[in-house]
Amino acid sequence: MEKRNYKIIWPNYIDASKSRKEGRKVNLKLAIEKVKLTEIASAAQSLGFQYELEEDKSYPRTWWEKGRIKILNVNEKKIAILKKICNQIKIIRAKKI
Repeated sequence: MEKRNYKIIWPNYIDASKSRKEGRKVNLKLAIEKVKLTEIASAAQSLGFQYELEEDKSYPRTWWEKGRIKILNVNEKKIAILKKICNQIKIIRAKKI
């Protein structure tokens, strides 16, 4: 059986308005308020990750919210990727202000 060489990142994983039960995976201090799929994509790009934007997919718990990012060719743990993306989004938002 071939091992998957990608990680799926749902916005719920890093959304500060979500609880752990609702799917948030990072610490609330790292989590991002009102995170957008495009912000996750730009953070992944600036971190040098190859990714696919899948806007038609739905997170099972919140099926009405569409979109996910598939990070390709990565061997890091998902939580490490999520932390990097959160930090990068904070940097990107700070530059816009």
